Amino acid sequence: MDADQVEKKNREEIDRLLGLVREDPSYRNYWMVSKKIKQLLSSSSATTSAEKQDTITIAVLSSFTIDPLIPCLSVECHLVKLEPKFYVAPFNRFQDVILDQSSGLYSSNPEIIFFFVELESLLDEMFRVNFPRMSVDERKSELEQVFSKLKGLIDTLTSRMESLIVFSNFIVPKWSPLGILDNKDELGLKKFYRQLNEKLAEAFRDSRQVFVFDLDAVAGYFGKARCYNHAQWYRGSIPYDNEFFVVIAKELMAYVKALKSRNRKCLVLDLDNTLWGGIIGEDGIEGIKLDKLYPGNQYYDFQKTILSLYNRGIILAVNSKNNPEDALEVFQKHPYMLIKENHLASYRINWQDKVQNLIELAKDINIGLDSMVFVDDNPVERARVKQSLPDVLVVDLPKTPAHYRATLESLNDFDVLSLTEEDLKRGEMYYARRKRKDLESKVQNIEDFIKSLEITSEIKLADEFSLPRVTSLLNRTNQFNLTTRRYNEVEVRHMLEEPSKFRIYTLRVRDKFGDEGIVGVAIVKIEPQNQWYIDSFLMSCRVIGRKIETAFLRKIIKDARNEGVENLVAEYIPTRKNKLVKTFYEGHGFEIIEERENGSKRYRLNPQQAKIDYPEYLTVIEDA
Repeated sequence: MDADQVEKKNREEIDRLLGLVREDPSYRNYWMVSKKIKQLLSSSSATTSAEKQDTITIAVLSSFTIDPLIPCLSVECHLVKLEPKFYVAPFNRFQDVILDQSSGLYSSNPEIIFFFVELESLLDEMFRVNFPRMSVDERKSELEQVFSKLKGLIDTLTSRMESLIVFSNFIVPKWSPLGILDNKDELGLKKFYRQLNEKLAEAFRDSRQVFVFDLDAVAGYFGKARCYNHAQWYRGSIPYDNEFFVVIAKELMAYVKALKSRNRKCLVLDLDNTLWGGIIGEDGIEGIKLDKLYPGNQYYDFQKTILSLYNRGIILAVNSKNNPEDALEVFQKHPYMLIKENHLASYRINWQDKVQNLIELAKDINIGLDSMVFVDDNPVERARVKQSLPDVLVVDLPKTPAHYRATLESLNDFDVLSLTEEDLKRGEMYYARRKRKDLESKVQNIEDFIKSLEITSEIKLADEFSLPRVTSLLNRTNQFNLTTRRYNEVEVRHMLEEPSKFRIYTLRVRDKFGDEGIVGVAIVKIEPQNQWYIDSFLMSCRVIGRKIETAFLRKIIKDARNEGVENLVAEYIPTRKNKLVKTFYEGHGFEIIEERENGSKRYRLNPQQAKIDYPEYLTVIEDA
């Protein structure tokens, strides 16, 4: 068996192992699968997909033995096609590791740091024993000392590293030495924990680098009586039950998915027995179950959660086997139908195979299948989509609609590290996009269509307000992206703070249907010898086809000319998704100066000799 055959066999075995965890997410399976995947990867270059997986470097700091968390995190990473590399700090050495710049933490250069501390490790050994006799001032002083120590350690990390830092807060204890009088006290033990958690959350509320993970809430959901394993604690300083470590890992993956763009942005919904009870084609609009009384209230409440996701920027679409006239009548006329037609970016209501519908929806909305979450009450339809479209996340709805809402709310695949203006208005933008497509179908040619849109492009330099959106586009844009380089928010901020070395341009687009928001980003490096280098040039798929990219590039050329630059260098680096822009620079007057075997190309243009007219159908607003 040659190396390719071995690798193919190992990939298939890894996929089979991951399937075991999907079917039975027990700690035993996580531990076993993690071990076997590690063995397979060490024996070959096997991955879980035809292309090599992305990697993520994770550091874990803790005051206790954290080892049981690692196999859970490892498998969860593999489930989203990330190959994790871990640095685990020595037992209860987190302070030394943070303060010593020569420690393994800094040499590992992690992308994300998970930081866990048991509060008692920071307090005097007799703190609980003496707590009833301590004065309120003494307790406040202790709280301030602990807070200052923790904040100082986290501030040290942020000053030395660009990693995303996720600090776990403290589980508020059920028991207090004050007994039932604990909440009568000005600062009882439970309030001591809660105030410390609140101070930490408040201290880093505005930080884009530090997140406080609400372990107390997770423990409450899991059950505080169940999350501790006292026998493991006394034997090996492992405070939590192994099954609770599984839950923690799943919750922590929200940060990993958001950081590595493994999150989702489109919720595709079935209709009959999903958004309402019953079958519209048989029961009619008066007969379906959808109102504020049982059983219709289950679907009404489910729609509330869906609409809340829409209002934070999740795209909605429908994929239903139905007569379109019957189904659309519910959207238009039913008094308890919260989701309206104008909330939908697209829909397929027909008798076609739902797999084909999903493919068409992805194309219509112009997103990847890996951005989609599919919700359907029918297990046969779900199985068909899982088998045919593995990139689509299929939600296994429970048999009873009473649990639909909780099932959707349990997903962390829609989480992001920040919410931008564009995120909050995304649903409206996609509805406007549908209107543009309707107009396009009625206009004779593409030039007339573009002119009829009355497009205004605003090109300006990025600032603190646009920073989150710039970072989001850099990490999520794939199709119209010349180099597909990814930068986190800390790295982008550093560029903003060095205007003599970097220019970050943003492109905002408006037309008669609405404001698209910031849809384009370009990063230009100002290099020695009178040269500019276009490090990144990308645009959202929402505006592809309107020739706005020409105006965006022309602005960079114009600025380079005005500053006397004679050498503007650019690059195309091919990926699986960006073939669309393979000849972009050639089409705008750049000459190829280097071609590599992998298909990447390097270009040059003299701005002093270049044409910089904007397309006549665009109104361009630019920084002076």
